[in-house]
Amino acid sequence: MKITTRFISLLLCILMLSAVACLSVSAKTVYPVGDWVYEKINNDTEFEIDEYKGASAILSTAYYHNMLPITSVGSNAFNSNTTLEKITFSSNLTAIQSYAFANCSSLKTVVLKENLTVIDDGAFSNCTSLSSINLEGTKLEVVSRASFTNCDALTEVVLPDTVTTIENNAFSYCDGLAKILIPESVTSIDKNAFYNSANVVIYCYENSEAHIYAQDNGIEFVLITPKELYILGDVDNSGKVTILDATSIQLYLIEVLEGDERMLIRGDINTDGVLSIMDATAIQRYLVEIDDGNDIGKTFEY
Repeated sequence: MKITTRFISLLLCILMLSAVACLSVSAKTVYPVGDWVYEKINNDTEFEIDEYKGASAILSTAYYHNMLPITSVGSNAFNSNTTLEKITFSSNLTAIQSYAFANCSSLKTVVLKENLTVIDDGAFSNCTSLSSINLEGTKLEVVSRASFTNCDALTEVVLPDTVTTIENNAFSYCDGLAKILIPESVTSIDKNAFYNSANVVIYCYENSEAHIYAQDNGIEFVLITPKELYILGDVDNSGKVTILDATSIQLYLIEVLEGDERMLIRGDINTDGVLSIMDATAIQRYLVEIDDGNDIGKTFEY
């Protein structure tokens, strides 16, 4: 009987210790700083915004806390915040986790920076006032499931050429979405990515995945003309700036050579809207390595 009692007592102790151990493992350590609460992530090398407790309408996130970069907005960190109208993120931010800004009904403007790569499931779902978010300048790779569902005020979206996938319901129930530019880098679009977004028009490149998707799903589309590169000063479009470019302008001015709009763009060095002897002279000075502070020799897009 004593053995049985001891055994039961020992078993209870083991169970209690196990429970305490589980609580210790599952508990997280947070760092309150004013209205902000941070949590260490990635083996304690970075911080994540765990929660915001304030009521400010306009916010900017910090770059660092305790000398560690703040790289992420945690799941549900701002969920159902009804006072936030604009938030600007630091360039340290790389990820916005699931439902981080879900149901932020007053949120109108989100300013993202170049290092953002992740917007997780439902991150901005039900942000009914969201009208401006600059995805184009980021390194976003996936438009995750339901990340912008029911964003009624969103009218135009430009995806960066780092995106490869648009997941289920990513832009569903976006009544105001009238234009989305999808780059050729996108190779996968879920059938329901734009579910019940009746006014959307897809801007895409011919024969791209987005073009095929729009055709297969009866969505209106506009084909984009691929951009071409040119070198300022390369009037004859030979691939480099030579004395022949200055000569081309001179021949154009005496009506020996016909010009066109693209010739004007390539040769209008002083950007006054016309080809002139001053443009030819600028090219000649560039060729003898006189630096006039212009952009001759640099590459631009038409």
